[in-house]
Amino acid sequence: MKKILSVLLTAALVLGTCSCSSTAPAEENTETSPSAEVSESSETTTSSETTPSETEASYCDSGLLKGMRIEKNNFFANGNAKYQELIGYAQHRIDDNSFSGAVLLATEDEIIFFAGPDAKTVTGDPVDPFTTYDIGSCSKVFTAAAVFQLIEKGKISLDDKLNKYFPDYKTGKKITIYNLLHMQSGIADFCNDPKSFWVNVEEKDFDDFWVKVNRDEVSDEEFLENLYAAKLVNEPGKKFEYCNTNYVLLAMIVEKVSGMRFCDYLKENIFDVCGMEYTTSMVAGNETSVPELFEEEYKAGFVSEKGYYMAPNGERGCGGIHTSMADLWAFDKALLGGRLVSEDSLKEMMNYDMDYGCGLMPYEKNSFGHSGANGTYRTQNIIIESKEYGRLYFMASTGSITSYSGLGSLTQLAVGIE
Repeated sequence: MKKILSVLLTAALVLGTCSCSSTAPAEENTETSPSAEVSESSETTTSSETTPSETEASYCDSGLLKGMRIEKNNFFANGNAKYQELIGYAQHRIDDNSFSGAVLLATEDEIIFFAGPDAKTVTGDPVDPFTTYDIGSCSKVFTAAAVFQLIEKGKISLDDKLNKYFPDYKTGKKITIYNLLHMQSGIADFCNDPKSFWVNVEEKDFDDFWVKVNRDEVSDEEFLENLYAAKLVNEPGKKFEYCNTNYVLLAMIVEKVSGMRFCDYLKENIFDVCGMEYTTSMVAGNETSVPELFEEEYKAGFVSEKGYYMAPNGERGCGGIHTSMADLWAFDKALLGGRLVSEDSLKEMMNYDMDYGCGLMPYEKNSFGHSGANGTYRTQNIIIESKEYGRLYFMASTGSITSYSGLGSLTQLAVGIE
């Protein structure tokens, strides 16, 4: 979610970590990872095409990163010779930008590198592939996938008008599900353009009310009453306008159609299907990563005293998912691999009408994905269709303001891969 501004913790840290050995890794790796999806196809392999110096290196000998070469500053590298130049570029960008966070680059079958430089978990340990972050608007692709699952079951249609689901929304007769998914509804963004959306709030009360929004103290009824009263900022279907309100409404529609809370729908139909054991939706403050430099957001009342955003219900659909790099990799593979939606649905999700698909957007060259921001958290989730390496998956998260430039540099490296 783009703003101005664990229960499984112990298991994640125990199962996701690795110890070191000064010998080369074994040829065969039979150990499974904590995540079901990852364990099926993601065990890292190390090629025999290694240099003599690599055979003297230390290697991770357990967990998801088993067999990977351990380098300085919590960096784990695949030993395959064809990846070494790419790995070197990533290391330089991390070092040059003092990046702090978690980064994973992988193919369909193996991890190229994982890096968790200068970042700690809530227990003070180095971050690993199972450390969880608030991924903000990267959550939107999950919402789109949920909608398309219900479309495939005949419970929702792209042509449905909003007044079908919200009868009191008179303007809704001009707005379709398609418009919401592709950011063409013309509805005001409740968080990026709040005064155009929260029209029932008097100017003198607005600052206090805005804190309530960010603290999850505004009901769905208040949200909808303001939606019904607010004017459109554009004519539906005529213009792209990024709008978080669209995806909150989609989440509400999923709840109406499925009869389930949105978080429960995601867990049963997406998280569990992908084996995403370290992922939640609509749960506040359970991230196992640590936000940094959030004093201004805290003083403004937008985050907790520990730096976590506090409105998981109000941001459902447009944000609110906390996940790890390993789980995000598992989701991306399941989505692209046809395990969540059909080929036709995926094609529509990647129909970049006015440069926005459905929770996905085109990046440079042959890459696509979504970015996310919430509090001090920033995330990139990108799929690259590389000629040299095949399909690549890049995901990176940071909770540190000082790492934003580093995240941008790593993103440019990812989308520039040929």
